[in-house]
Amino acid sequence: DAQKSARFFLRALDDYEAGLRRFPASFDLAYNSNTGQVLTSLGELISEERNRHRDAAVADPLELFQEALGFFQRCLTLQETQVLQSDSAPQQKSIETDRNPIDDARKDSFEHFHSVSHASNEDTWATIMEPTTDQALMDTLLAQAETLTSICGLSSVQDINDVDAMDQYNSMNLCDKLLGFASRTGRHHEVALAIAKYRCALADCRFNATALDIPTYEHEIADAYGNFPDSDPDPQVMCDRADAEIVFAASLQRIGIRVMESTPENGARLSIVCWKHITKALDRLTAAGKLPNAKNLPRIHLRRGDCELLRRRLGGAPWNYDLAFKSASTLLKNAEIYYRGAARLAKVEAAADEEAEASIKEAVVLAISTGYHNALGERKCLYQSAVQGVIEEMNEEGLLWEEDTKRIKSDDA
Repeated sequence: DAQKSARFFLRALDDYEAGLRRFPASFDLAYNSNTGQVLTSLGELISEERNRHRDAAVADPLELFQEALGFFQRCLTLQETQVLQSDSAPQQKSIETDRNPIDDARKDSFEHFHSVSHASNEDTWATIMEPTTDQALMDTLLAQAETLTSICGLSSVQDINDVDAMDQYNSMNLCDKLLGFASRTGRHHEVALAIAKYRCALADCRFNATALDIPTYEHEIADAYGNFPDSDPDPQVMCDRADAEIVFAASLQRIGIRVMESTPENGARLSIVCWKHITKALDRLTAAGKLPNAKNLPRIHLRRGDCELLRRRLGGAPWNYDLAFKSASTLLKNAEIYYRGAARLAKVEAAADEEAEASIKEAVVLAISTGYHNALGERKCLYQSAVQGVIEEMNEEGLLWEEDTKRIKSDDA
């Protein structure tokens, strides 16, 4: 569970910091990337737990993400120093041609063995010196970008000053370096995708902080992914852009509920915009699933099913979008087909988590559309408490009407 995972991560962090204190000069131990990754993973874990239970008592993961950024920055500084030293090493080697490399190696080996043999009786440490490469630097930069993207997704980041600070951090310390090392490593596509995801996450953060209007947000998504050519489609790019469209629609619905309270006529226009973007996401997922190099097909089909339920959701209160309401039965049937297909593919690929999620969602749709609740009972025998967890997530993600949730609960009782 979340608490056990948190304790594991913290123990790993304690061990790592103990190593840093014992051998502060060792670049291997000072490679703060490991610590940054631990903090990022822990932050994501707490964020998921906080969102799932909507419990303000659960710790805010923002501090963990911010600390992770600090570790990644220190790691990057060390790596840049190492690269500069490596670049100057050939010149130094040509100057010291009269030294015997074998004698030097023996001396270094003896000194290293001597230092280890006289270490504390409690622990014995060994250091492994590995050369720093441009690829390692790129890994750290991408980890920073991923952490910033995660921060943007936190509901606690609502202050426009915090958002501006993140944007400044990215533009001054990260974006230029990412683009620079893309040329040195040849990882242009990976860098472009990381920047696109961050830009969309930042736009969503600004929108939720009421610092961005709808047309500008729409333009930002289109511009972020505008450099990926349609002539050479990439399934990962298509899936990531689909996720950005879905996040946009979800944020628009949250804002729209407040708008509808004062100006109901604007609600209809917002419903149309939401429908359009969810449909775009569905089209991209469908296209991605047909590509021969597509990965994780079960997850793609799961997202297709989610999109159909998201479109159907617009037909319920408070949106009451006419097209969605009239298409509700068709959308349910489509979702059922996608979930069933995802479950079958997941079984073939031995993807247990995806198989359980897809199978449970299929049973939920069957219960709603046909009143057949035996399927849910069967899933509870197979997956036990996971069933309730999936239903809660479906409700939180806006996949169900309020009447759906009540009906499932009443029939379950």
